[in-house]
Amino acid sequence: MASTIGAPRGTRDLLPDQTPAWDRVEAVARDLARRYAFARMEIPLFERVELFARGLGESSDAVSKEMFRVAGAAGSDEERADWALRPEPTAGVVRAFIEHGMHVRPGPLRLSMIGPMFRYDRPQAGRYRQFTQWDVEVLGDPGPAVDAELIELATRFYAEVGLTDVVAHVNSIGDATCRPAYRAALVSYFGAHVDRLTDDSRRRLQVNPLRVLDDKQLDPDLADGAPRSADHLCDECRAHFRSVLDLLDALGIRHVIDHRLVRGLDYYTRTTFEFVIAGREGQQQALGGGGRYDGLTELLGGRPTPGIGFGIGLDRTILAMDEQRVTLPKAGPLVAVVGTGPADHADRLRVAGALRDAGLAVRPDGSARKLGKQLESAVKAGAAWAVIVGEELAGGEVTLKDLATGEQQAVGIGSVAGLVRAP
Repeated sequence: MASTIGAPRGTRDLLPDQTPAWDRVEAVARDLARRYAFARMEIPLFERVELFARGLGESSDAVSKEMFRVAGAAGSDEERADWALRPEPTAGVVRAFIEHGMHVRPGPLRLSMIGPMFRYDRPQAGRYRQFTQWDVEVLGDPGPAVDAELIELATRFYAEVGLTDVVAHVNSIGDATCRPAYRAALVSYFGAHVDRLTDDSRRRLQVNPLRVLDDKQLDPDLADGAPRSADHLCDECRAHFRSVLDLLDALGIRHVIDHRLVRGLDYYTRTTFEFVIAGREGQQQALGGGGRYDGLTELLGGRPTPGIGFGIGLDRTILAMDEQRVTLPKAGPLVAVVGTGPADHADRLRVAGALRDAGLAVRPDGSARKLGKQLESAVKAGAAWAVIVGEELAGGEVTLKDLATGEQQAVGIGSVAGLVRAP
């Protein structure tokens, strides 16, 4: 017997009993995108490595450690092409924005997508090498109101999927005007304590000192004593951040200022935010996050365009729902269509089609087994009702059987949907 082949390390299969939670969170995300007037957009699963290196930063973990590189077919002209599976969507969305001249469309542009991302990360609970994000982006709006709106949108998403105690952590990391002074303050501070830094943080200190604060192994006492970005903001960045906080207060959004929150990608400016379950802030379990990237479009060769967005990890959201024992809405009843004759399969399929036209979920039995065996199979499949096709079909009737109580009655096919859905 040949050996079996398992799923790649750091990935997993979603089995049928796991997908209802995914259906739920994706449905909530899509409905909220509609209600908040976000248009759907899709981008390729792979892009040029240069896009991520330039946009996310060479020093980011996503580029320096976690990138899945992709080669063309052996012997092809693109065999040595420098591609990578997307570790996040924002750089690709901005690339498409520039490539297709979307700046001429009425703005601000509000875009949304749901799809897989890839990072060669150390597998652990809630962290997979292929993971799914709900992503929203707004391009062309520099004001603080959209910052607060996106934080409110994400908070609403968590509430509507049934999670409780979700808190928004917010910070401002300034912009090109005030960040150089903050970088210098961090270099001076951490340079005096370089012996207490991890190897990663020593490297980050030379390339992007803000990301030292993003090191989960950083000594808490050392982190607490570090200079704060809020103390180095220019007047415009300070006013922007103050407005964001005032708007969150006005909206009643639960939030805290997190001075260590710098996010892991180089393109962030001004407002940054993450969402965590209260009391779990130190467990590397951010459910999602985002922030402003006002300089990214220009960095990728486009005209200056302010931008802001977030990515919500659906894998981690569902893990949190499991931990909080969130009850999922019940799906509509499953109806089995069975028959009394060995040659009535066409009748069963026609009846199944009519019931599907009425909006029911229908599972026809295509076997030649006896009726009792068909009904047993229907119960095992989770059907609540059975429609039995027999001679009475000639008169437009079938037998409707309640599989829980065993009660049955002859009804017209057009009456089945109403009876099945009745409370």
